[in-house]
Amino acid sequence: MKRLLPDRFWLCFGIGLVAVLAGAALYWASPYAATWDEVDFALALQRYDLLAMQPHFPGYPYFIFGGMVVHAVIANPAKALSVLNVLVLLSAVFPLVWLLRRQMALPAALLAALAVLSSSYGLLAAARPMSDGAALGVLWWYMWAMERAHRQTTWKAQLLPAALFSVLMGVRLSYAPFGAALLFLWHEDWNRHRRLGRVAASVLAAALFQLIWVAAVARTEGGLFPFFKLGWAFVHGHFSEWGGTAAVSPLPFSERVRRFLLDNFLWTGIGCQNAWLLAAYTAIGAIAWRAGRFRLPRALVVSALLYAVWALLAQNIEKPRHLLPLIHFTLLYVWGRLLAAPRRWGLALAAAVVLLQAAVGIGQLREQMATPPAVYQLADELRDKRQSFVVYTWEETRVFDYLHVPFPHKEVFHFSFFLQDKENYRHATIYMTNHVVDGFRAQGVDVSRHVRQVKTYRSSPLADPVYGTITLYEWMEQ
Repeated sequence: MKRLLPDRFWLCFGIGLVAVLAGAALYWASPYAATWDEVDFALALQRYDLLAMQPHFPGYPYFIFGGMVVHAVIANPAKALSVLNVLVLLSAVFPLVWLLRRQMALPAALLAALAVLSSSYGLLAAARPMSDGAALGVLWWYMWAMERAHRQTTWKAQLLPAALFSVLMGVRLSYAPFGAALLFLWHEDWNRHRRLGRVAASVLAAALFQLIWVAAVARTEGGLFPFFKLGWAFVHGHFSEWGGTAAVSPLPFSERVRRFLLDNFLWTGIGCQNAWLLAAYTAIGAIAWRAGRFRLPRALVVSALLYAVWALLAQNIEKPRHLLPLIHFTLLYVWGRLLAAPRRWGLALAAAVVLLQAAVGIGQLREQMATPPAVYQLADELRDKRQSFVVYTWEETRVFDYLHVPFPHKEVFHFSFFLQDKENYRHATIYMTNHVVDGFRAQGVDVSRHVRQVKTYRSSPLADPVYGTITLYEWMEQ
């Protein structure tokens, strides 16, 4: 095929872009622990204690251990975790290129890998002190190891994907549906060798790899029984109270599906809430549909479908970051189809879109760094108030504790508790956040006649869709 530009140019382009993405993401990696879960992870670097939710169940031991290593160099624990995420995510350029190399030339494989890793929303979500970025990086290493094991016939080849799946579970347990890929591997091994003992040994090895981190975390909690008891309480709360799952969400199921597909996946995940980027991908998707043939591994496709069902039903619909694996897999498929075809303009088009989404992503990184989270802004302003007051919040109180604010604040979920507790502050100003007001309204209590809006604080809605906007209200007695 006659190339538009020599391979050396595309290799230099790819290496240069990786360096730029790495530098920008590391420089603007978030130093803020602005949500309940982010505080859990940040505190775990100083004292690992599941009972105190440092972090929450199941403990994320591999992620926390990696964070502790980086924390030895970077003093801010939230920044250390964000940097770890970026490093692990960008390391996935190697397994992605190796996966793609079997179906396309090296420059095309490199550009397709960069198109996945430079996803604007993916970069933003990775550069935060959650485990999403590291989990995505490990997930791609796991998928590469899985394909490698499919191509080889030795039993030892199955140990690497089993070990990497254990690491994945120790980084982010909600990626468990991708364990279905191991079932494909074992089924293929059975069809090839018809040896039950060989398959049993593979299953046992995978279980032992999981036991490494489970036993280690359980030991910190006093044993397996206390660990699983704590796990049951966490899972019960996730599915019955605060997890935002389909079982407890007030959203109609049709609205949940609409938000899942249109808001979270397309508008936020693919387009990063940027009309130009979404339009570019709409055009590229149409071109790729008629372009060359590209095959995703069957195990990856089935695992992704299982994870999609899990994310739709068992994850918080308000947090698009739960769709990150699906976003990456979709981009891999789109770019794989486009660049597998021997067209001269394919690489140039890919380079243009990669630069566009990299620019959008870097812009979002700069914004989240330049504008402190809304809850930080609220805390800073309340510090300067001289009169006596108390603030009633929802999850914001966890961040206030992390910031060691000097003013009183209380988490309140039920209106009856609020009515009783506020009597302890008869001579103080009573404030509450919009999440408290909305929570009372959801309980059938309209407090609009009793509250006066004081101020609204805003930060990146992409970085924090739940607490990116906080409105402070003052309670007015009638």
